Amino acid sequence: MTNSLRGRHRDSRPAMTPLTILARTATENAGTVARRGAIAAAAGGVLISTIATTAHAAPAMDLKTDVKSAKLNTVDLNSLTAVAKQAVAAAPTVTVPSDAKMPIEMEVLGASSGADGEKGEGPAVVSVDAPDPVPVGQQAINIAFNYLGITYVLGGNSPAEGMDCSGLIQYVYAQLGVGLPHSSSAMLSSGYQVTYPEPGDIVWTPGHVSLYAGNGMIIEAWAAGMPVRYTEMWQNSPTFIRVV
Repeated sequence: MTNSLRGRHRDSRPAMTPLTILARTATENAGTVARRGAIAAAAGGVLISTIATTAHAAPAMDLKTDVKSAKLNTVDLNSLTAVAKQAVAAAPTVTVPSDAKMPIEMEVLGASSGADGEKGEGPAVVSVDAPDPVPVGQQAINIAFNYLGITYVLGGNSPAEGMDCSGLIQYVYAQLGVGLPHSSSAMLSSGYQVTYPEPGDIVWTPGHVSLYAGNGMIIEAWAAGMPVRYTEMWQNSPTFIRVV
């Protein structure tokens, strides 16, 4: 009896590679592709869509062996491309008007509170502290600077005719609504004496007065025919009179 042995034929199925498995998984699940949404960028109606597909775990494989033997399969890549095209074509289109506005919730700070302690509605009232007013004495010095160079004239009390020492001080304070006598001796009792002078205080010595300008400086009409000047205080042990 003759025994005929048939040789084993090689499996006619195509070789399995990582690309083949990925293509088959994508093809089988093409109908259940999940589309998670679109991100719209409103810039003249331009839309940017982001589509995410559901990821499927591939069967376990020996990467060290299969990757080495894997070959580029154009049919499998085309299958993946077809699945991607179907997903993009079926994705919903979202458009946003170019003038769309996004409401933003903001907490108003400094808003008034109601009787129950809750924050009141309406615009917040922001208080801004006004700058400190300029002291009258400093205002007097600021005015006196305008008359530097005016000629000393005995008995004068205006820029037009010239000014003597008391006439200068009288004219400066008159512009601030403060009336002073046109006499250096009378000015000694026109205010109250202070130990440490501030701008605008009268620097009094027998027969002469000037205005303290701060930092050891004075403004004065000091001699006949000479201009009003800004100079260092030269008086020894003067009396300082504050009129306001």
